[in-house]
Amino acid sequence: MTTNTISPSYEDPTVVAVDPSSTSSKRQQRIDKAMVYFSSFMFLVQIILAAVFSGIELHYGVDYRYQCPIEPMIPIFLIVHGATKFVWVAMSILAFINARIIYGMMSKAFARHFVLPSLLFQLVFALWFFAWFIAGNVWVFSNKSHVQSTDAANTSTYCQNTLYSAAFGLIISTYIVFGIVAVLIIKRRIVGKKIKEKLPSNPDGNHNKT
Repeated sequence: MTTNTISPSYEDPTVVAVDPSSTSSKRQQRIDKAMVYFSSFMFLVQIILAAVFSGIELHYGVDYRYQCPIEPMIPIFLIVHGATKFVWVAMSILAFINARIIYGMMSKAFARHFVLPSLLFQLVFALWFFAWFIAGNVWVFSNKSHVQSTDAANTSTYCQNTLYSAAFGLIISTYIVFGIVAVLIIKRRIVGKKIKEKLPSNPDGNHNKT
């Protein structure tokens, strides 16, 4: 006679069940935050400033293309920098329209599909912009001590004054704009954090909005 032994079943307490809906919800929250950024006034200001800088860089780089023998890469720096920025402006306008119009007024689900490509483009642009901008700094500032604009025959030190001044001024202006934007972003986050801390909380830790 055989006896059947029933083993008690138990659940491993170390296994944590992951709720797929929770993961999806967090991902959606991140996407919605990106939408807020792309539709913000701050992002629109960045687009306008980038368009202005792009036009100026292309103008001086093209017009004075062969007038800086001391460092031929200075006009090329302006041309490439301006052209890259122009592409960023075009793509950012599409991201702004997607966030402000499609997401805000039409279909949120449809608009969310374009967020990842927009974020990826922003990342690639930021890396390229940083690398090329640093190269431009080297080309411009390394020649500051011995550049001259009065004797074009002396090609070892000559650079057209308007071109060199424009490149120098644009680099300094870029630093100033980045500094202002960084301060505004930090200030906004600090203020937002303080507002959240002042809001009353539910027992589960969620804030109530008044």
